[in-house]
Amino acid sequence: MQRWTHLVFAALLFVGFNFILHMPLYFSLFAFIGAIIPDMDIGFMHRKLLHNIWALAVMLILGFKFGLMDRAVAIAFSLGFFSHLASDALTHMGVMPLWPITRPKIHGPIKTGGLGEFLVLATLLFVLFNIGRFLI
Repeated sequence: MQRWTHLVFAALLFVGFNFILHMPLYFSLFAFIGAIIPDMDIGFMHRKLLHNIWALAVMLILGFKFGLMDRAVAIAFSLGFFSHLASDALTHMGVMPLWPITRPKIHGPIKTGGLGEFLVLATLLFVLFNIGRFLI
């Protein structure tokens, strides 16, 4: 998936979970950061190095150890990170969420940047804006 799709997916996941979590809206920024971080491995082991749950675990441990995260930041960041893995799992290329320990790939029918992704993005935006109407 492309950056905009990842960001909209993260926004939708954050808004959905925020009905339970009741975080301030600015915490969505941490979800957006979590949604973009996995693609920092482009050009170097893409969809391996940072597209797995172990990378998230290391980031959370380091974030807590160095005082960069508290519980709420970690939750928002994790929602964004998981939204990235979930949306990439919908593509042909897929993800290996347990790499390097095991290599099963989760993948779907959508071509990154293609019509399928556009339809997913349009649907996510439609749902997000309709949920947003009830929040204002």
